[in-house]
Amino acid sequence: MENNTFGKDILILEGFNIPSQSCIPSFILLLIVYIFIMVSNMGLVVLIFRNSGLHQPMYLLLCNMSINDVFGASIIIPHVLRDLLTPDSQRVIRYMDCVVQAFCVHLHASASHTVLMIMAFDRYVAICNPLRYSTIMTHRMVLGLSVWAWAIPFLMVGILIGLSVRLSRCRWIIVHFS
Repeated sequence: MENNTFGKDILILEGFNIPSQSCIPSFILLLIVYIFIMVSNMGLVVLIFRNSGLHQPMYLLLCNMSINDVFGASIIIPHVLRDLLTPDSQRVIRYMDCVVQAFCVHLHASASHTVLMIMAFDRYVAICNPLRYSTIMTHRMVLGLSVWAWAIPFLMVGILIGLSVRLSRCRWIIVHFS
């Protein structure tokens, strides 16, 4: 029998089974990984923007990928860190927070794929049309492709989440969310 003492917009999270003696070491390790992800990706972005010799299409796309990695890590890892230190009985999430997190995680994954497709297109042009590369892959083209690499997933994930939110929920307990 389900415990319905929470409001209708609260979801109960179950299935994050880590022994109590491993919670603090897991938290510290994951925090170190998170700090490394943030520092290395932000350092790469700063390096590319400050060094004018790196203002080439491939490096600008790599910068786009680093920004996406920072976005993805900031969406996922802080919630996992919080849940590592939270007792099982208090691990809950509001429904709208869950929807926002689902939107951001899907946007991160979709934008990763579209940026990788643009990087593949860049390499295709560089290999197959080396003499025309600089006229095809201009800064304006890279900027336009980068905007579309985020706009199309934003629209598609928005439609996906919008259609999913209007459906009724069949339960309030999320098992094995990790």
